[in-house]
Amino acid sequence: MTTLGLVMMALAFVAALVSIGSLLLGDRAGEREGESVTNIGYLATFAITGGLTLAVVVLVTAFFRSDFSFLYVIENRSTDVSSLAWLYKLSGMWAGREGSLLFWAWLLSLFAGYVAYKRLQVTDRLSNMALMVTNCVQGLFLASLFIDKNNPFKAVTVLADGTIQQAGQLLRFSDGSPQTINALAMNPLLQHWAMILHPPTLFLGYAGLTIPFAFAIAALIVNDPSKRWVELCDRITVFSWLFLGIGIGLGAIWAYVVLGWGGYWAWDPVENASLLPWLTGVGLIHSFTVYRRRDGFKKWSVLMATVTFVLVILGTFITRSGVISSVHAFEKDPLSLYLFLFIMLAALAAGIVGLLVRSQEFRGNDEFDSMVSRESAYYFNNVLMLVAAAVVAGLTLSPAFGGATYGRATYDAISRPVGILYVAILVFCPILSWRRTEGATLWDRVKIPFVAAVVLAGVLLLTWWTTLLPNYQIAAGAIPNVDHAEAIIGLIVAAFAIVMPIWLFIDGTRKRAAARGEGAGTAFVNLITKARSQSGGYLTHLGIGIILVGLIGSTMYVQDVKKEIPNTPGSKFTVAGYTFVFKGLDQRTLPNQDVTANALFDVQRNGKTVGTSAPGLLQFAIQGQTRLNADVHVEPLRDVFTIFEGTTQAGNLSMEIKINPLISWTWLGFVLMILGTTIAAFPKQRNLA
Repeated sequence: MTTLGLVMMALAFVAALVSIGSLLLGDRAGEREGESVTNIGYLATFAITGGLTLAVVVLVTAFFRSDFSFLYVIENRSTDVSSLAWLYKLSGMWAGREGSLLFWAWLLSLFAGYVAYKRLQVTDRLSNMALMVTNCVQGLFLASLFIDKNNPFKAVTVLADGTIQQAGQLLRFSDGSPQTINALAMNPLLQHWAMILHPPTLFLGYAGLTIPFAFAIAALIVNDPSKRWVELCDRITVFSWLFLGIGIGLGAIWAYVVLGWGGYWAWDPVENASLLPWLTGVGLIHSFTVYRRRDGFKKWSVLMATVTFVLVILGTFITRSGVISSVHAFEKDPLSLYLFLFIMLAALAAGIVGLLVRSQEFRGNDEFDSMVSRESAYYFNNVLMLVAAAVVAGLTLSPAFGGATYGRATYDAISRPVGILYVAILVFCPILSWRRTEGATLWDRVKIPFVAAVVLAGVLLLTWWTTLLPNYQIAAGAIPNVDHAEAIIGLIVAAFAIVMPIWLFIDGTRKRAAARGEGAGTAFVNLITKARSQSGGYLTHLGIGIILVGLIGSTMYVQDVKKEIPNTPGSKFTVAGYTFVFKGLDQRTLPNQDVTANALFDVQRNGKTVGTSAPGLLQFAIQGQTRLNADVHVEPLRDVFTIFEGTTQAGNLSMEIKINPLISWTWLGFVLMILGTTIAAFPKQRNLA
């Protein structure tokens, strides 16, 4: 089976080379004369998809059969015995370095296959060159899979005593002891439902963002500055950015409930790696809008497509090269380091050199007469996203170049004001006119939502005073006056960011109903279904406004208390008005010899029981690790986050309680943002022949 997997990977690699060569030869011969050769390039693309699909099937089958002739299966097999055990077997596919790279390459082959299928009947130069660039990226990724540390099809033999041999030699741990099958398995932290979904959604976004880069470079190659290349890839771009966002959100949920530290973002290098292309992807999508509607931002579109792709590869580089220390990163591999570095530099050079060569042809309608215009808002959106990505990347990579390692305080000090400024731009962008917005026109559009936003801002500030401020604990490096000023300004901006899209929905519904003679309900539904890009954008902006409220509460005003209580039923303690009454300790040994322990509590407030809490821990027999399973009591204005850290030497229970204000707003805003992007990703069908 390992040999079959290797053969399929080799077939895909050869097909990538054939496709690249055929598409280049066909282009050189001319559209008519080279059509038959060009078609070979398209067919070879399908062969890549087929070969990698079979390779993935081989590896997934090996997990479900517990085929221990695969070293990768031994190292990433799940030991779970719950009802989700079969899904954890599947997630072994992307749980480790080798499988995740194969999975990434397979997803890219699906996107390439889709492009080839849609453009096979046309085979125009733009599509041909885009497919060629995509398969160049594919070929480099496939080449990386043949590096020993990246190969998921390494064959081994398990001896009678459980030790593992590869090519007749015993494999050994870093301390020199022989590797045994009973000491290897999936990281316990990955055995959670969110981590079943987080990597594939993230990789789907990563792989898909190769396509706009490929079309951008293709447009430069064939010297086609028209909006056609944008129209051919903009839906894939939004779709990919959507799934990248879903992946980031699922990762945040996993971090919140599994890692046991009560947060969803720690500015870890690997977390930052996924954020970087998401930031520039925002600029890319907005640049595409100006390109399609105004024949502008042509250079911006090419630049943002290139930078976004480079940051996608940077994420892979950070995670798999070993240059940055992270709990999420894989071991160091010099060959992968140089290969991914080459991909980044080559892509960046292609975009920059191409723009320099085609500078005149790609001049767009970028002029605007006033700073109070929609073009200026899009311009500052791009600048902010590009600068934010550059700063975060610089801080993240600083240790790799011998610089300082920056902690959360540094990232927060930069991201908070930049984030608030960005949301403020989002507030006004939809109500601005192209080129110039007259003062009277702006006031006419903003006066009604302005009043509503002032009222909502008052409510949010009252919540800050009564709910957030009493929770405030000074963190390391924090300046209270700065924190409070940022919170107040942020909540005011958030109020406008929430009200404005709601007003735009109301105003759009009212105008459509008057113009078309439709009822309010029908007009609202038609507004969403027939103007999907616009209404999806409004809903996404609404989600971001709500997220800002959640971020302020759940990152700046968290109360964190540690308690130690007797292991005696009836023991109690109080935090922030919540009383926890200990009911007992439930300990069990699972069939796989893992041991669970849950501390059971009644949660009371003002003398009334408001819920129960059962934080626990799970000791994994094979891995020798312990995972904390936090319990979260959810209320509209706060989460009560409870952690059981085990028993002390004295036999007492070690507990940690966090009061996380407004964190539910973060999740609600995330859902609305994803829903809005989903609506925007599927506009009316256009004829793109």
